Amino acid sequence: MTNVLILGATGRTGVSVLQQLSEYEHIQVIAALRQAEDISRLPKTTYPFQTKVVDINVISSLSRAANEADVIINAIRMRGDIQATALVDLDKRIRKAAAGRKNPMIVTVGGAGSLKMGNGKRFWQDIAFPGRTLPRGRAHAKLYDYLTELPSFESWAYLIPPPAYLPDGLRTGAYKRWEVQNNKMDFLKKSISYEDFATAVCDAVKERWEGIYLIADDE
Repeated sequence: MTNVLILGATGRTGVSVLQQLSEYEHIQVIAALRQAEDISRLPKTTYPFQTKVVDINVISSLSRAANEADVIINAIRMRGDIQATALVDLDKRIRKAAAGRKNPMIVTVGGAGSLKMGNGKRFWQDIAFPGRTLPRGRAHAKLYDYLTELPSFESWAYLIPPPAYLPDGLRTGAYKRWEVQNNKMDFLKKSISYEDFATAVCDAVKERWEGIYLIADDE
């Protein structure tokens, strides 16, 4: 049995990941909730899942959930005018909280703002990047750089959807995965549904992907 903790389980991406991972009998999903009543926001699933009330800003609270997990999915979408280091700080708290486990895998839902462009700038600095998500784009760029500098024994994957990330798209079960070194300009023109991106996250968990990947539709 593989225990998978989902942080951000009540968000759109988190709900899709929870529902799909719960189709597998050999995976025990643990949904992290900000408050117990948030369980009403979670979907019905094929196999039952567990819940834990978690304060992501408190190490001891995170530890009670993280120390039961073989894999931790960070699907938290921070809103508002967050600090540039907010996502790096969160990742550090998660790793500290999971220190009792032997090399747990951390799969993070990334952001296209982190991508390095041909002109040497990041996509969050591009005029095409939406202003309302600028703080999150900047924070994802910091997280991207931080992850690539982690020691080689750390187990992690950072999956980036394109800017056209579609909440109402259908689940086709198909997606395409690129290494981050490939043509990013083509990738930025693509799209993917939350459901199909969640399928990629589930595959990352089951197949133990390592590193940074671009995930978009299969067209």
